[in-house]
Parts: sequence; C-alpha cells; structure tokens
Amino acid sequence: MPEIKIRNADFARTYADIHSACFAHGWNESTMRQMLLMPGAVGLIAYEQEKPVGIAVYAYSPEQADIVTFGILSDYRGKHVSDELMDESFTFLKGKGIKEIFLEVAVDNEHAIALYRRHGFEQVGCRPNYYVRGDVKTDALVMRVDL
Repeated sequence: MPEIKIRNADFARTYADIHSACFAHGWNESTMRQMLLMPGAVGLIAYEQEKPVGIAVYAYSPEQADIVTFGILSDYRGKHVSDELMDESFTFLKGKGIKEIFLEVAVDNEHAIALYRRHGFEQVGCRPNYYVRGDVKTDALVMRVDL
C-alpha cells in the first residue's frame, strides 16, 4: 500500500520528474514550483517503499477544486496507487471544505477516465481541441464529482 504525503514547492523537482515521465510535454521544476506556490495549491506525492511514484496537484478555492495534474509512473499503474492517491486527495480536500472537484482529461485516455469514474466523476462537458500533441488536436472531457 502506498504512503501518500502532502508535499510543498520544496519537492518541485520530484513533481517535475514524475510529470515528465507521465506526459509527453512534462512540466519542468520551475513550472511546478510556481504552481505549488500559488495560493490554494496543494500537491500530494505517493511513495512505494520511500520511492516517489505518483503525484496529484490541485488548485482550490472556497468549496471547489480542480485537478491540475495527476500521474503515476508506468511501473506502478494497475497497482491501486492512483486509487489511494485519489482517496487521500479527497480526504484532504474535504477537510478544507471543498464540495466539488473538476478536471479535464483527454477523450482517448481510457485508463484515467476509468479511474475518475471509479471515484464518482461524471462528464459535464467537452472542450474541443483542448490538447495539442504535435499536429494532432484532441478533445478533453470536463468531469466533476461532489465530495
């Protein structure tokens, strides 16, 4: 079972390393630091035997939060790390008075969509051509869950 820890901007390099391993256009350390220093930002890191293996970054304001990024290293996918990270995130956010969470996810990211649906997210919209991967544009589902 992974250990989930809230980590601040001092861990920007760890966040950036995991993000870059999970996404074709990963964010660098400076971008992560700036994100985590914003008011209402919180980040969580999942550890397996003290090794960082997953991240979740949220931006929140009174009663509402957005998942800014969420990623699990490929060797740890399918091992419930994402579920534990999501559960711990929900617990933290509920404690901050958050009542709903929103996110965008690429329509072709079936594993992420399945994760979000397992945790109660439902589609509430679509953003056409939201993601750009080289010359290919991909729509994003907008999803939401009540906490």
